[in-house]
Amino acid sequence: MKKIAARRGPLAGRVALRLWAFAFAGLVAVGCSDVKESLEDADKSLSDALLGTETEEANSLTGPALADSLYEGGLKLKAEGQDAEAFARFEQAAERGHAGAAYELGEAYEAGRGVDRDPKAGAEWIDAAAARGEPRAQYALGAALYNGDGVARDYVRAVEYLGQAAEQGHADAQFLLGESYANGRGVTKNLSWAARWYGKAARQGHVEGAFSFGVVQAAGLGLPTNLPWGYAWLDVASDRGHVKAGEVRAAVANKMTPAEIATGRQRAQAFAPEAATEFADRPTVMYVQHSLNQLGFNAGTVDGLMGPRTRSAIKAYLSSNGDTDGQAAVTPTLVQRLFEGQQSAA
Repeated sequence: MKKIAARRGPLAGRVALRLWAFAFAGLVAVGCSDVKESLEDADKSLSDALLGTETEEANSLTGPALADSLYEGGLKLKAEGQDAEAFARFEQAAERGHAGAAYELGEAYEAGRGVDRDPKAGAEWIDAAAARGEPRAQYALGAALYNGDGVARDYVRAVEYLGQAAEQGHADAQFLLGESYANGRGVTKNLSWAARWYGKAARQGHVEGAFSFGVVQAAGLGLPTNLPWGYAWLDVASDRGHVKAGEVRAAVANKMTPAEIATGRQRAQAFAPEAATEFADRPTVMYVQHSLNQLGFNAGTVDGLMGPRTRSAIKAYLSSNGDTDGQAAVTPTLVQRLFEGQQSAA
């Protein structure tokens, strides 16, 4: 299939380029800002050119709705192996400010998929996607900075990108953010905060996240020691192919009673990956419980379950900070306050 010739800039004459001092793949990337809103005429022409064989509703789309339609169409064509056609859809959507399409466009340029390979253009579009809030792009940049992959290693900037992607539920970013805090790379070391991010990744079925979440619970690193849960997460990691999990699980089992091992196995067998849609998930509640217990507010057992004692501890903590009307719930504000307190005290 004939590839589309590489273009050096998105919608020349209609896109305001913003310089980003970021070296990616050994290059200084020039990010692409969002396309201006007034593209109605171009959108109508594009509907006729690219969506002419689709539904009447699709042909009438403009602006963000058209960008979404182009992106979805590009994903479908990509899955079907029609790379050049997919590239055309991604390009038009990306030029209209679509974050996901910008990422796909960057990946296509990097791989030479449906277009002549152009790493510089790929870096530009990945950078633009990250600036637009695309978690896959944010993770790609964060991981490159963390590992020094094609760029100078910069843990501080890596954590910024990884944090943005992790907050949006990107499992790889959550795990690597956990690694950053566990090892104090670019941030103040915080094992409890690391355990939270390991747990969030683990719940999505992330193998390394499951292994690390098992280790921290089995060893009591950032969370109270819990051998059955540590065993369970190590079992999940081993079942999913982690090369060291089985060995570590066996060492943990030597410290457990038969009943505890049986409990750990039951928990592992009951595991099913979950989508990252809930803020106050079990790892986050565990983080809050452990943090409050360390501060002297009795939240009870660190089990990740919201019960009366945990709610009472939250209420007491908020009241001690002058917040008498605060919710007895795990909220972003509460978690951020606990985290900032730990970081300032370290």
